[in-house]
Amino acid sequence: MNTEKEKSYPGFQMGTSFLLVLFVVICEVLLGVLSLSGALRDKGYSGQIAEKTKLYYEAVSAAQHKLGEIDKALAQIGGTVENQDAYLKSAAQMAEELENVSYREDDGRAVLAYEVEITESQALCVELEVLDKEESERYKIVKWQEVSLSTWEDETTLPVLFGEE
Repeated sequence: MNTEKEKSYPGFQMGTSFLLVLFVVICEVLLGVLSLSGALRDKGYSGQIAEKTKLYYEAVSAAQHKLGEIDKALAQIGGTVENQDAYLKSAAQMAEELENVSYREDDGRAVLAYEVEITESQALCVELEVLDKEESERYKIVKWQEVSLSTWEDETTLPVLFGEE
């Protein structure tokens, strides 16, 4: 009796292992591309933040220089006047002479204010309360704040129901 043996093929063939290796390589390439795109996006964000921080500290430096000018002027005024009213009037005149400095009175307090531009849409707003002439400190900083110069306006509508505007 001549019985032929049936050829049995193993369940795991040569072509299957090649496809598995190919799939793993494609997954690794895809993971590498996604990692690279994320790293490039993060680099762009960090560059924007670095630029914004640089501009902010340049504005802080300019505000400190302006504060130094005001301090020097208040020191000169304090030595030449006799009473507080004359001191405040001289401070108001000094504010007119300095560039971008304004003087106002709020609830009996004399306030000097100025702004330093950070970007086109942001500024550093500084307000100083002028103290009594006899005190050791000439002013007190009451506001040192980053403010927005532009306002957001809703220019478009979003069709929510049946394309209505």
